[in-house]
Amino acid sequence: MAMMRVDDGQSSIGFLSTWAPAVTRLLPNKMSVSRRILLAVVSLLIPVVTPQSISQIIQEYDHLDYMKVIKGGKFLTGINDPESDSGEYPMQEAEVKAFYIDTHPITNAHFWKFKEAKPRYVTTAERQGWSWVLKPFLSPTARDQARNVPEGTWWVPVKGAAWNKPEGLGSTVRDRLDHPVVHISMEDAKAFCTWTGKRLPTENEWEFAARGGLQGKIYPWGDRYQKNRTNLWQGKFPEGNTKVDHWEGTSPVDFYRAQNQFGLYDMLGNVWEWTSTRYYDRVVDRKLQEVMYVVKGGSFIDSREGHCNRIVRTAQRMGLQPDYTAQNVGFRCVRSAKAYWDLHGHRDLRRPFIGDNRPDPRVKRQPRHHKKDEL
Repeated sequence: MAMMRVDDGQSSIGFLSTWAPAVTRLLPNKMSVSRRILLAVVSLLIPVVTPQSISQIIQEYDHLDYMKVIKGGKFLTGINDPESDSGEYPMQEAEVKAFYIDTHPITNAHFWKFKEAKPRYVTTAERQGWSWVLKPFLSPTARDQARNVPEGTWWVPVKGAAWNKPEGLGSTVRDRLDHPVVHISMEDAKAFCTWTGKRLPTENEWEFAARGGLQGKIYPWGDRYQKNRTNLWQGKFPEGNTKVDHWEGTSPVDFYRAQNQFGLYDMLGNVWEWTSTRYYDRVVDRKLQEVMYVVKGGSFIDSREGHCNRIVRTAQRMGLQPDYTAQNVGFRCVRSAKAYWDLHGHRDLRRPFIGDNRPDPRVKRQPRHHKKDEL
């Protein structure tokens, strides 16, 4: 039905007298004329919504694609806890050079943009046809696959689980585009970083950024645990999550305020994040160890005290095979500051900035950065 425009000077009575009869003819004959006119008037008050494509929707999350500069320097890695068996102990001095780091983990929206730009790229989970999903989170379609899983086993190799189907067939990320992308292997993370002109952080870069300028603290914000700062598991694992932090699975990457003085989000909790550093068990000959890489930060199935899974703290680390994919593993990217300055310079920017460090919108996929003089 064609919409009719009402001029400001036209009375409502005149408008109804000309428009209502035409509309009432389209309504059921058994309905009274007054009711038909009423429904027709109400229909005018309902705004016409033009459906957005997914490409338009994911553009709304570009504000989560931002990098911050980290000056670099010397610091102490690890924690003074001899009982730790993950390599956190002993504490060691390390040094990193200046670099940029994503303020948030890579989201589903940003990975969707990557897949649109690289439609031929197939993630590891998509290629192998399955990925690890925690049993309580299985989609209704995938629950049949858990019937043969032994009692007490909580991770299920779910067919069809991938970045866009986090809980298996029948699930979707369309309702959580601002959540961190998961089911990402190291290869997938590297492919995304390469597409954006970035790279994965080293473990030292990641930990230096997470500490936010604090030395030897347990958390990015200090030594005292604070509620509602990160997405962890509370309650009995795996089916007794009290959701004190408001979430059972992953959460939006900006749901909690920045976790440290550098203004970085979700460094602890939500999902483990890949680094480019090899992982070695300290009590086994390195020549005998399989190839594994360090992931940092803990995830939504880990806990503050370690009563279930891993203790979540800044120094915590874990080793994963590079082709490992699961419901609680994601990533963020970094970029060497010197490389960026060599490319763009400060006085002679090849890609002009608009306003407060906003890149030229004509440049595809150029991340927003601090300028060199902000160091």
